[in-house]
Amino acid sequence: MESMERFLWQQIEDMNFNERGYKGAGEYLVTESSLTLKGMREVHDFAVNKVCALYDKLTDIQGVSDDSFSDLCWQIVANGEEFYNNITLDKAQEMADNYEYTESFAYAFHDLDDIELDVELQNRDMVKQMEYLEGVRSGMNGGGFMQRLVAAFDHADNGNKRKLALGFPELFEHLVD
Repeated sequence: MESMERFLWQQIEDMNFNERGYKGAGEYLVTESSLTLKGMREVHDFAVNKVCALYDKLTDIQGVSDDSFSDLCWQIVANGEEFYNNITLDKAQEMADNYEYTESFAYAFHDLDDIELDVELQNRDMVKQMEYLEGVRSGMNGGGFMQRLVAAFDHADNGNKRKLALGFPELFEHLVD
């Protein structure tokens, strides 16, 4: 458990929000971190849990709106494990008083929602395509040429499946990588 927590903190620190801003931090997570979608979601969930813990710990912060309080908590998490572990109410109040936080590390994770939506849509398209092909195989959705084309796809190696997908995207584009 400790090594997983350390790994997740390292991912947050590698996002380097303070240098990159939320867009750059999010782009790093999605394109450079080498994490799977599940791994990126784990980083997000870990960060949310740490922010929630700060909400409880720092309830006595004065002079900030709810939105600014949220930004402050996200900033503390973005600053990394050591900063998070050493935060006190006094230090957090000083950060709030001196506006030592920016809007908002939470936004770095918005790209995950877009990726998850894209994956969901691709999966739906793939299921529709597979259902259609099953209909072709059984003779319900065309015959003759279509059946032979699907049979060729079924027996092709990956290279030839890609070629068929390029030539007949309406049939095969969602079935090859």
